[in-house]
Amino acid sequence: MTSFPEEIRFSMQACLIGLSAAILGCDAPTSAIPEEPISAADTMGPVINNVVLNHNPNPTVPLAAILSLSTDEPAEVTVRVDDGERVWDAISSERPATEHSLIVLGLRAGRTHTITAVAVDASGNTSNSRALALETPPLPDAVPRPEVLVSQPDRMEPGVTLFDVNRTGEDGETVQDYRMLVIVDDQGEVIWYYRDYHGATDARRLSNGNILYLGGNHRAVEIDMLGNIIQAWHANQADPETVSPGSIHVDTATFHHEVGELPSGNLLTLSRSARVIDDFPSSDSDPNAAPAPATVVGDTIVEFTRDGTVVHEWSLLEILDPYRIGYGSLRSTFPPIQQHYSQLGEEAIARDWTHSNAVSHDPSDDSFIVSVRYQDAVIKLDRQTGALKWILGTHDHWKEPWQQYLLEPQGDLEWQYHEHGPEVTGEGSIVLFDNGNGRTSAFGEQLPPDQRYSRAVEFSVDEDAMTVTQEWDYGGLGEEFFYSSYISDADWLPVTGNVLVNDGGRRDDENGMAAEFDSGGRPWAQIFEVTRTEPAEKVFHIILRDEAPAGYQVYRAQRLPSLYPE
Repeated sequence: MTSFPEEIRFSMQACLIGLSAAILGCDAPTSAIPEEPISAADTMGPVINNVVLNHNPNPTVPLAAILSLSTDEPAEVTVRVDDGERVWDAISSERPATEHSLIVLGLRAGRTHTITAVAVDASGNTSNSRALALETPPLPDAVPRPEVLVSQPDRMEPGVTLFDVNRTGEDGETVQDYRMLVIVDDQGEVIWYYRDYHGATDARRLSNGNILYLGGNHRAVEIDMLGNIIQAWHANQADPETVSPGSIHVDTATFHHEVGELPSGNLLTLSRSARVIDDFPSSDSDPNAAPAPATVVGDTIVEFTRDGTVVHEWSLLEILDPYRIGYGSLRSTFPPIQQHYSQLGEEAIARDWTHSNAVSHDPSDDSFIVSVRYQDAVIKLDRQTGALKWILGTHDHWKEPWQQYLLEPQGDLEWQYHEHGPEVTGEGSIVLFDNGNGRTSAFGEQLPPDQRYSRAVEFSVDEDAMTVTQEWDYGGLGEEFFYSSYISDADWLPVTGNVLVNDGGRRDDENGMAAEFDSGGRPWAQIFEVTRTEPAEKVFHIILRDEAPAGYQVYRAQRLPSLYPE
């Protein structure tokens, strides 16, 4: 596979429509440029001139094109695409005009597409351009070929599925050239992909229609659907060699796990801070073990404006009990973070106390929902003050004053362990992916790895009564048995009420049984959509698996209403 030097990669990402490809060093082949104007052939519609169809000049998104043309009167233009198997209208202009430049998305790899412009004037008269041919390149080895097990479009949430992909090599490490964002249609076929050679994980659509994603090395990046970088941000610990030209510095330690948009347009992410605690717990199996000094790393919730100004920064070391631990709280943080935070000498471990992995906004009362993985807790904080509102999770080992914030379980409820991705649904409940590591809190006896299970689960919280009820779940012992010990996600879907589950951190042992992240097993992932019923039914199911010993892992998956911005 071709590997591009960093300066070439950045110039590729900087390609913009209308700039000279020669100046940017990007190839922008022309598919068809008629030598003479094209007029309405069989109708009295607008005269179409200067039709040009180009491949996307930005190579980070190969399955896209740009169709430009002019009309002799103001007209609306629709792009009609025929790939030999299906015909669809890819995009229409937003308003009547005489000059048109439209992006063409939804192309399939390795096919010849016939593309026609359909122009309509104010009186409804229509004319077509002559058909132009566009051949797309085949999918490179880097892009996964999903195995489709179930696809029932009439029962699925409308739209397309966006997810990140990391591919591991023989040594189990992520292969840099195989890190990307991918979109598949309701048949599981790849119709768009974008490559960031420094990593891309959490991704979502912004209110302006662009894609915002968390890049590797403490970066946040906004791109349009052609892969052009619109804006980028980086935290204090970002590697300068990976920072895009023009990136805005945000004065916080790190970006990790999530970046999202608030109703104000500000951005929300997770960072870290550290504190030396002289008498921190030294064991998660023996509650009577003598405490010892430790550098304790906790997460912070950071809100910042698009110009990089930090608006709020709330530290969990100031909000939760710094002495309460869960399984994982005594582990070292990731190596670059370890080197930065270890304050007791090079050999001392910087403890990954909380390992938060998600923060989202609850617009009903302007608060934050935070997943605190190593505390087996989902917490709610006031956005303005950082004040704790409640704690959803096991009651084990919480002391005063935190006990007063614990939600009391009602009815048949199973606590979540080491969860990912909680979000508030349109119905006010909370849906999350319960990874289920160990199925107990610190000092308890963990289930053997082959008996651990994950599930998607929905909770309803009554804040006045300070109670929680389990409304629905899928997985575990009652239905399909699956287990992802790390990453993964579950999203409530607003049109159907279904739930999209990203079971993204699968590892199998030598016997094909579910195993832990550090087991050495080959990673693979599955993404499926289930009805929120009892029993639940799958209406969409794809598997991403590579030839051994390589594998795929998927941090999150999102259902977008359309490939095009609305």
